[in-house]
Amino acid sequence: MKGLILIVVIFSSMEMKAQLTPFFSASNNKYGYKTREGKQVVAPKYDLAYGFTEGLAAVRLNGKYGYINETGKEVVPPKYDFTWKFIGGYAAVKLAGKTGFIDLSGKEVVAPIYEEANNYHGACCYKGMAHVKENGKWKIIALKK
Repeated sequence: MKGLILIVVIFSSMEMKAQLTPFFSASNNKYGYKTREGKQVVAPKYDLAYGFTEGLAAVRLNGKYGYINETGKEVVPPKYDFTWKFIGGYAAVKLAGKTGFIDLSGKEVVAPIYEEANNYHGACCYKGMAHVKENGKWKIIALKK
């Protein structure tokens, strides 16, 4: 019985979260976000909109990428050439052909100085590490300072 109650509590708390999904507006050719019930939370103003991971979603505006939270606030204003999804509290970002990492607050924890970066290998980012390419060679760096 205790197990059943725990499952109900977990699913109830998951349902209370907004669960926003991107939608396309044909009237202005832009993307915004709606709840599963269809309530618009973020007006369509973005050129591209991605799903949420770890509470943030990547968006593109005027060719630059940033992140918004589930209320629509731009946590990271669109300034990057490309962004990746958050894993373990970090996301790779590309600026002027170089790649670095930001945390969930938008702070650059690793400046964009690397040729390439990857936060998708195994559980590296969950352990505060990432793969980066420097001078043609891959290595692992610490993201936490």
